[in-house]
Amino acid sequence: MTAFVAITQVTVKQTMRLRRFIGLGLLSLSAAATFVLASLSPGQTSNNAFELFLGITVGTFMNILVPVVTLITATSVMGDERRDNTMSFLVLRPVSRVTIATAKVTAAFLEAFALSGLGAIGLGIVGAVEMSDWAYFVPLLVGTAIATAAYAAVFVPLGYLAKRATLIGLTYLFIWENCIAGAVSAVAGISPWRIGVSGMAGLAPARFVLELPDFAIGSLTPGTGGAIAKVLVLMALSVGVLTAILLRRDLAS
Repeated sequence: MTAFVAITQVTVKQTMRLRRFIGLGLLSLSAAATFVLASLSPGQTSNNAFELFLGITVGTFMNILVPVVTLITATSVMGDERRDNTMSFLVLRPVSRVTIATAKVTAAFLEAFALSGLGAIGLGIVGAVEMSDWAYFVPLLVGTAIATAAYAAVFVPLGYLAKRATLIGLTYLFIWENCIAGAVSAVAGISPWRIGVSGMAGLAPARFVLELPDFAIGSLTPGTGGAIAKVLVLMALSVGVLTAILLRRDLAS
């Protein structure tokens, strides 16, 4: 077993506690539950079902649930190490700092996507059944993975650098993401959930792109390849920042 795989596995086991998994899993599935309850209203049609699916996907799931679930999960990956004073045991091992950083970011993504992906599957299934159209299921799952990876890249270093990482992260989400980036389309390109929506739009039927509200994508161009490229850059930057932090810790020691 390589050091990368071992660190990733240990990190997931340490931070993905059963109570947290159940709580965040239910939170992620709440979008599907909301869709089911709303679709039970009288006079619901397939056209109304699409509008409902689009609204919940963009306005609730990608905009709120994916970021919050990833925030809570990703900030604990390095934050718990720092609070428990276990980071020293890790950096003293003969493992490159790049390997440690890459494993931590990977673990954060895998944990967060296990939860956000659960919500995407639930919303995708109930949406497909109600609309009688499965064309949005895979795009939703892919878009969720892209957004989750982007947020993991942002929140893992934050979890180590800040003591109140969750509070800072929530402030970032609700002020920057939903207020500033929503009002100024030019900065939407650095909004992780909007990058995820642009990736979803690259795979979804044309109707999805045509009916997207302006705030959901801003100046971004729909396209899965471009969204994945942006996320890979974010993850590389995250690994670079974490590597520098770990090297600095060695010098401080």
